[in-house]
Amino acid sequence: MVGDDRGQAFALEGIVASIVVLTAVLFALQAVVLTPTTAGTVDQDVKAQLRVEAEDALAVAAENRQLRPLARYWNNSSRTFAYAYSRDRGYGSDPPCTRGPPGRAEVCDGLGELLNETFASEGYVYNLYVDYRNASAPRRTETERVVYRGVPSDNAVIATHTVVLYDDMGLTAPEDADGRTLAELDADDERHFYAADADPGPVFNVVEVRLVVW
Repeated sequence: MVGDDRGQAFALEGIVASIVVLTAVLFALQAVVLTPTTAGTVDQDVKAQLRVEAEDALAVAAENRQLRPLARYWNNSSRTFAYAYSRDRGYGSDPPCTRGPPGRAEVCDGLGELLNETFASEGYVYNLYVDYRNASAPRRTETERVVYRGVPSDNAVIATHTVVLYDDMGLTAPEDADGRTLAELDADDERHFYAADADPGPVFNVVEVRLVVW
């Protein structure tokens, strides 16, 4: 009888020990899956990849000669980028340089298609800006919104590409491509180009195309 009791006790102890070990293993597995470090690593990897794609998109646009025309795609009358909704929204939900009447000069359409294929089609949102030197205070920059779709999230990534504008360049918007150079527009009191001549030499201004994706 004593032997039977002792055997039952050993069996019970074994079952309890197995439950304890199993519980410990399950807890450890859950801890590995749910730790903030692990999740943070995945987020950082995604952000890093998104940043590379944003930088590549601007690099491709620069190679295709779309960024410098974009910076000059300005309507002096409306004081916005050509055919944009407003100065605050830019092109809003539309890609840059894709609005306007049929037959217009398509100087930077490819940029809009590139950004849509790279980001919008994958569910990402982007803002596009042009930053430029303030002529009165060259160390200070001003900003024009090309595409503005809202306040970026905390996970947004930023890519930039610098573009130099020269005095002898003109505007690229169809209704303002009248042959006048940026230097001539700058000397005209009626001019409404967003940037002014910030350099005494042949350089008119240095702008930075800034892409924010989230």
